[in-house]
Amino acid sequence: MKKISYKQYLALHNGAEILASDSFGEKVLRLKDGSIIKLFRTKRIISSALFYPYALRFVNNASKLKDMGISTVTVIDSYKIISIKRTAVHYKELEGDTLRNYIMHHSLNGDIAEKLAAFIARLHNEGVYFRSVHFGNLLITPDNSFGLIDIADMKIKSHSLNIGKRIRNFHHLTRYDIDRNSLKQQKEIFIREYLKICNFPHDNSKKLEENINAVLS
Repeated sequence: MKKISYKQYLALHNGAEILASDSFGEKVLRLKDGSIIKLFRTKRIISSALFYPYALRFVNNASKLKDMGISTVTVIDSYKIISIKRTAVHYKELEGDTLRNYIMHHSLNGDIAEKLAAFIARLHNEGVYFRSVHFGNLLITPDNSFGLIDIADMKIKSHSLNIGKRIRNFHHLTRYDIDRNSLKQQKEIFIREYLKICNFPHDNSKKLEENINAVLS
């Protein structure tokens, strides 16, 4: 990460649109050139983020996803801004619409449910454990495929996810009622396609099917 002064940060910030903030301050900015800066703070005095900052996790995850052929944002740079106790990642947005926004205008049809199931199965098969995998962080790109945004809270393993991790990740995927209710309408198609891509032995496949059904009940 590049250390930048408060003056350098203000130069980047000049004319930026604030896209998200909370009681601690600004979180996401759109700069004049259309690129994005996402700011991270260390939330606890003792935190792994002191040694492995979320901005760096974001950068590393973006690189790994691109190497895997999974669409995500394009990182421009990352910064350590000591004066405001923040780290930051500077990136170009991934073109597309969030799955949540898409469903609001088009609904979740069988074709999209199949593609979503295949995409989630691919992530799990390739060891991607994305805790923030809700419909607001899944993008439908212009070529009608899926991509990922807001990727700091992710681990990418060298082996496929076990059943326990997959089940927990389905709870993450459906944590919001609006997302879960949309997926429930196509759950048979979704589950069938997911299990087909995973290609587990019968007992494991049955356990997964039962648990996904329970999540979508």
